[in-house]
Amino acid sequence: MKNDKYRIVLFNNSLAGGTGKVILTLADILVKHAFDVDIVIYENKIDYEIPETINLHQLNIGKDKIKNRKNIADALKNEILKLKSPNLIISNSTPSNKVLSLLNDEENIYHCVHSAEVKKYSNTLVGLIKAQWRKRRYKKLYTGKNLIFISKQLQIIIKKDIGAIPKSTHIIHNPFDFEKINFLANNKIAEVCDESYIVHVGRLDMSSKRHDILLEAYKRSNIPYKLIIVGTGKDEAKIRQHIQRLDLKKQVTLVGYQKNPYPWIKNAKMLILTSDFEGLPTVLIEALILKTPVVSTKCPTGPKEILEGELSRYLVPIQDVEQIAEKMKKAIGSYPVISDTMVEKFDQEKIVLQYIGLIEKINEK
Repeated sequence: MKNDKYRIVLFNNSLAGGTGKVILTLADILVKHAFDVDIVIYENKIDYEIPETINLHQLNIGKDKIKNRKNIADALKNEILKLKSPNLIISNSTPSNKVLSLLNDEENIYHCVHSAEVKKYSNTLVGLIKAQWRKRRYKKLYTGKNLIFISKQLQIIIKKDIGAIPKSTHIIHNPFDFEKINFLANNKIAEVCDESYIVHVGRLDMSSKRHDILLEAYKRSNIPYKLIIVGTGKDEAKIRQHIQRLDLKKQVTLVGYQKNPYPWIKNAKMLILTSDFEGLPTVLIEALILKTPVVSTKCPTGPKEILEGELSRYLVPIQDVEQIAEKMKKAIGSYPVISDTMVEKFDQEKIVLQYIGLIEKINEK
């Protein structure tokens, strides 16, 4: 599948965390299929190496101006004018969606929605007012815009629950390079635990990833394997306190950020996700590509579009410690055979075809 005429601009606030990884993966895959790809960011946050084949542009905005979205939008517009007529411009996070929405509503401007834009508030009058205000804000942001959703459920939430009326909608999953993931998973890393273990991979953010639930369910399950937690984040100290409180210091190990997490995932007996909410959790798909059993909470969006058919039995209600523990034990004892067909819809070839189709639709207008 070769193409020598399409140019895509991927815009975001940074190249950090999970979103940064998704953007770079998409960019790398599109370049391999002969797209010209420009990544534009406005914060100096880059967690990953940038391939030479990808053009990275960091907007030159002073610290005193970066807090104003209009300043960022003006700088972005000037940067885009320097590029050679991009066919598609996509923002890739809530902050970047807000910035790109300030530019003229051109046919080739799209906003990729990775989040359901939900946030928990107290069940008080103030909390209810805040929730309604937030809903109105995102309804305004996404109404009249061209939207790309990374999952079906995200589209339902933005359109039905928030009430946005988009100009157009498209569901395009994040792409995965199966061959690269398997290659990297076979790299020998000295630090990988020699003992049998289960693994959790993700940002150390208890408010969304719920490491407190993870640790309590792990203790209750009494699984005779270590728990390895891969990742960094603001709540590392809190997580260590929970480990201490539950007397799990000998059973749980935090190994920090891993440039190549795939050997940790491949060699695990099971991967566990206990989040309250996700968009389309990359780590679940990566685990299935590597044939590692998965147990996950049934977030409003994401996991139930990944764990389908037989695997849906390993979805559990959020925050249900007892059921998570039971499913962990069950998964360790017996798990369905993970076939390639279970993840084929995330294959890069299928995703690239969808982007080509989207550009061709734009060109027809």
